[in-house]
Amino acid sequence: MPSNRQRQGAIAADPALVQALTRRLIYGAGLMVGVSLAAFLSLRALPGDFAEVLLTYQMAGEIPSQSALDRFRSEHGFDAPILMQYLRWMVAALTGDLGMSFRSGDPVIEELRLAVSATLWLTGVSFAVVLLGIPLGVIAALKAGGWWDRLLTGLAVVGMAIPNFWHALLFMLLFGLVLGWLPSSGYGTWAHVVLPALVIATSSVGVVARVVRRALIEQRQALYARTARSKGVAPLRVLTDHCLVNTAAPVLTVLGLQAARIFDGAIVVETVFGWPGLGRALAEAVLNRDFPMIQGAILVIGIAYVVINLLVDTAIALIDPRARASL
Repeated sequence: MPSNRQRQGAIAADPALVQALTRRLIYGAGLMVGVSLAAFLSLRALPGDFAEVLLTYQMAGEIPSQSALDRFRSEHGFDAPILMQYLRWMVAALTGDLGMSFRSGDPVIEELRLAVSATLWLTGVSFAVVLLGIPLGVIAALKAGGWWDRLLTGLAVVGMAIPNFWHALLFMLLFGLVLGWLPSSGYGTWAHVVLPALVIATSSVGVVARVVRRALIEQRQALYARTARSKGVAPLRVLTDHCLVNTAAPVLTVLGLQAARIFDGAIVVETVFGWPGLGRALAEAVLNRDFPMIQGAILVIGIAYVVINLLVDTAIALIDPRARASL
């Protein structure tokens, strides 16, 4: 049985793995640059003079004079070419300076830090619930065609079919108002995180369970599994040592997609439940035309997507040598 050090040495010596990971890192770096460009240019693509829009909002809708507008452009660097503005913003962002919030007057990076910490708490609990889709999918595969399989599949379809905001309203009504078991809004305790986490995870659990079920049924019907069973290998050992291992790549892929989807759901769910996370911060920034906050939130969410995809691709490359050529 090879030791951990031997396995690590074998991984490090695998040129295909090193090349695959290097390609993904280069691709990820390019994506992050693209995300930063999208965050920087998305607001500047709006109709009208961006500097005039900002100053007009700061002056509570009063039309600024030309001298005030010229002074504002000079102070904030809007008189420089767009490429120079982007480079200055990127250098500042790399040092942790994303500007000042128009709504609160506080540094955007500080507001994002608080919002991200709240979102990580919520999404962490949600992802833990999503992982329940793995054993549920295994049970459905082992009981394929039985009532357990039909029950779990039906619940998965219902969970995927109902939108998050409708789940949120139903859960608030049932568990918050009718039964009074859990608070229907707020932040600060584990009781507050239960309902929003369940709402976010409900549809993703069904997706994970269905992927695990389908992949495991395919692996159990594969030639190697039938051969192992014909040689007298215990069914449980065939399942754990062979079938489950070979389902790792599709399961990791769908888990990565659902982890990214959790961020999408958080924007709606955090707003409904009054959770002070990144989704709610972005929604409030849009409503208040807090352009520095919008820009910073888009940048953080985009980078989160890129990092999640890189982690999933790296895990798949480490587990499945066949997938390395396609990365």
